Amino acid sequence: MKRVFIAATGRNTGKTSVSIGIINYLLKRGYKIGYMKPISQRYAEINGQKIAEDAILMKKIFSLRGNLSDMSPFVIEHNDTSKYLTGKKKLPANKILKACRNIEKENDVIVVEGTGHAGVGSVFNLSNAQVAKLLNAPVIIVGIGGIGSTIDSIKLNESLFLSQGCTVLGIILNKVIKEKYNSVSELLKKWSDQNGLQMFCAIPREEILPAPTLAVVKRELKLNMLFNGRFNNSSTWNRQIEKTMVATTEAHVLGDSVSHLNNNVLVITSSDRTDVILATLMLYQSGNHNIIGLVLSGNPPPQTIMDFIDKTGLPVFISEQDVYALALSIHNLAVKITSVDKIKIDVLINLFMEYAALESFHEAIFGVSEMKLYWKDKVKLQFSKFKNIFTSKKQ
Repeated sequence: MKRVFIAATGRNTGKTSVSIGIINYLLKRGYKIGYMKPISQRYAEINGQKIAEDAILMKKIFSLRGNLSDMSPFVIEHNDTSKYLTGKKKLPANKILKACRNIEKENDVIVVEGTGHAGVGSVFNLSNAQVAKLLNAPVIIVGIGGIGSTIDSIKLNESLFLSQGCTVLGIILNKVIKEKYNSVSELLKKWSDQNGLQMFCAIPREEILPAPTLAVVKRELKLNMLFNGRFNNSSTWNRQIEKTMVATTEAHVLGDSVSHLNNNVLVITSSDRTDVILATLMLYQSGNHNIIGLVLSGNPPPQTIMDFIDKTGLPVFISEQDVYALALSIHNLAVKITSVDKIKIDVLINLFMEYAALESFHEAIFGVSEMKLYWKDKVKLQFSKFKNIFTSKKQ
């Protein structure tokens, strides 16, 4: 049984994205793959059980063997830290270890995904480094593409894993800016070689991956929607917002800007800017369907505007936040991959397959097979050992 622990230098580095690429690659090689998220902070409830969102995602994408309860043995809930520190709740180490053993019964490899940086979970005496050691899983560290700060964070996290006696197999560089890809990847490869760390790949940043869908923005920003009942089509909600446009100038500027774009655009404006609202609705009604939504800051617009909104069928939202706060909130959204993001999943898989040193990665996990010794070779080996012992005593 082989295990590999996917660690990271911090939040939102792309551990889940990398895990998707790794699992897909190993499945293609014919291995039976299990997955674990030993400790999780984001979860959903399934049949009364709190299950890590990432575990649910992997189960749905790849139809992996194993129970979800084993794939997500420990979920951090509200006040759990104080409960553990005061001894009101047991440490979950045994539960995690038992879950891992259940998964390995029907798999060849377990991909174990950590949570945050190497020290997350220390309050439970179960940091990522301690969990990797508990599960005897060698580590791959995922860092965000860069040079100085990236190297600093990799070394900091590596040191914690090494202090626990973990084996660090190497690093994966993620979200490297395309314009700097060659220089960054070459310099990090040189540094990793000098420091005895294998760099399995440098993956470029793809703009489609962090782009939120209309559903995500509605949920995360808690937006109220006008005429909510009509939008039951999943294709509406799963459209990705590739550009957010804050419309605070003249209406004709909006028209000129949108007409030159091929991206899916979410327009944000104040609810008292009836000229901009009408211009947006007219652009949409005239067939410019790269406008996928309109967010209004303030109170609902006048009834005449509401009637026009109803006729056009464009998703329109209302928020109490001001225009620029809305734009900033959307920009700062940490977008998680979901099982319905088929395009994103395909992009992630293709990126890993294209940029990863696949054979080096495979060898790092599985190692070089031990040589089989026949009886003559064994006799020679034993004779050689006795000879060395005898010689050393004689000297």
